[in-house]
Amino acid sequence: MNSPAGRLERILLGILLPLFFLICISLIEDELLVKECSNGYCNNYLISLILIGIIILLCGLLFVLKYTNMLDEWFSKESDEEMRSRLEQEYLELDVSNLNSKWAKMEIKHLENKHGEE
Repeated sequence: MNSPAGRLERILLGILLPLFFLICISLIEDELLVKECSNGYCNNYLISLILIGIIILLCGLLFVLKYTNMLDEWFSKESDEEMRSRLEQEYLELDVSNLNSKWAKMEIKHLENKHGEE
């Protein structure tokens, strides 16, 4: 769980659990009330509904992160060691000494496609 996705899961759980307990306690004791009302009308459960909506959104995000691959572009599931070795390999493949030959091959391929010649 030493990956960006794993760290995000821990952060989401660290936000979700206290928020869930806060809402449960406030609904049981009826303490989450709007103190100032405008025009004598108060919707005391509006804040609770907003917090419940936030919990549902965060639970959905946690579910998508854990069980699908939709967020892999932003939060990688590979460990830090795997990512480091992959990036080092990519760095070695993109060495400056090979740049001229790769550039020449790409230019030849482009000219062949453009002019239809060999």
